[in-house]
Amino acid sequence: MRGLALVLVVVAQTAVAQEGRAMEAEDGGVPSAPLPPQAPVDAGAAAPAAPTFDLAMTPWGPGRKSSGEMFHSAAAPVDPNGPLRWRWNDVSVAVGLQYFARVEGRDNADFNAVARDFAVTADHRARVTGRVSAFGKVGAVLELQDVRGWGTEPSTTALLPAAALHQGFVDLKATSWLDVRVGRQELSYGEDRLIGNLDWAQTARAFDGVFARLSPMEGLTVDAFGMMLKPPAFLADAGGGRFQSSGSYFTGAYARYRRGKLGGDVYLLGLLEDPATAATGFLPDHNRLTMGARGLATVGPVALVGEGALQVGTNTAKERIFAGAFAGRATWTLPVAGLYLMADVSGATGDGTPGDGTDNTFNQLFPTAHVHLGFIDYAAWQNVVGARGTVGLRKPFMHVWLDVLHLRAWDPRGAWYAANGSVFIPASALRTNGVMGNEVDLSVTVPLHASVSLAGAFGLFLPGGMADPAATGVGRGTAPSTWGFLYLRAQL
Repeated sequence: MRGLALVLVVVAQTAVAQEGRAMEAEDGGVPSAPLPPQAPVDAGAAAPAAPTFDLAMTPWGPGRKSSGEMFHSAAAPVDPNGPLRWRWNDVSVAVGLQYFARVEGRDNADFNAVARDFAVTADHRARVTGRVSAFGKVGAVLELQDVRGWGTEPSTTALLPAAALHQGFVDLKATSWLDVRVGRQELSYGEDRLIGNLDWAQTARAFDGVFARLSPMEGLTVDAFGMMLKPPAFLADAGGGRFQSSGSYFTGAYARYRRGKLGGDVYLLGLLEDPATAATGFLPDHNRLTMGARGLATVGPVALVGEGALQVGTNTAKERIFAGAFAGRATWTLPVAGLYLMADVSGATGDGTPGDGTDNTFNQLFPTAHVHLGFIDYAAWQNVVGARGTVGLRKPFMHVWLDVLHLRAWDPRGAWYAANGSVFIPASALRTNGVMGNEVDLSVTVPLHASVSLAGAFGLFLPGGMADPAATGVGRGTAPSTWGFLYLRAQL
């Protein structure tokens, strides 16, 4: 009996590991960095407990996710065979615990070897997630987190108000084919290039609004959502007493189809921003519509994924928006156990002639940008062309991978954007060299246990001509920049 139980546990863990192959990307896609393996089961040890609920493996260890292709309705009963789970007839309760601690160092972020700017930070994220499911029809999730930098309290007895709500929502199972989620929630789509939960950041990302999923047939899902980024203010028009709604909103529809080793997505996303306030009066809106498609295929040992997007609309300068982006990736799993190769290319348009009536800079919206264009975070999916090659080795006791990237601007005259979308180096009409630079990242993840992992990385960025202020007076410098971290992740 014990042998049979052990076999069942191994099968269950394998299924969960396969389901969790979403990293920061989704299940069904190709991860930006292949996942570290689950810790092996010791045949002489007692059978381990079932894995954490809503498990999602990241390149650096276990996480939790119930959005996007890994959507799990909280109305569904929680498997009671695990830690901190209870079930009474048609009601089930689960409590999840999570602790992430990270030490991070960065040197020469200004690319200037003369100015000393080496910085080391240590921070953590501690989460408690409660989930209640009743009658297979309704469920609720409440997730609290404390995020703080170590040593930021004014004294050892003072507490900073760092604890806050990360997620809090209610799930309704209206019918077998309709799920509705209302409240504060994460969103994740595709490979998190446009919409991601940004789990790398200790605060992560969540939205306030309403989400609905239709599942009309096997393999097909259609999502629709409306999220409020900034609440509206009702402003009186002094000229005629007419009211105008301000605020910011993010809406979208995302359809997904999977069949065997093929898959396809199409989406339509709207970013609607009205900057009007009582102080500014009526200002032009920023309305940006993003249309895109994504395809997946597995051919033998090679997994392929490609995506393209087009943006139209108007910005606050009353310019017409016309921009686009693309990304493609191939991952080849070699016959040698645990060895794989990956090639990635991506690009997004930029604008070297601001103020000419057309805005050609692609907006990456709300991504998990950290996993796509270099872990150092010096580049966004905006005014960029990037190529990456990866070689990795995944073993039961360790996962090691090496990324080499080349980055350049789509339009050398346009701005250089950092991973968070902010301007890293301003635009310059005089600039002709668009080479941002080259980056090398070495990453290691060690699964200490099915629920605990230790990870680290080191990155080196070699700036190119676009960073050199000599030609245009706009730039940072040419000295190399380094970065690294150590990360402990634990989750139940």
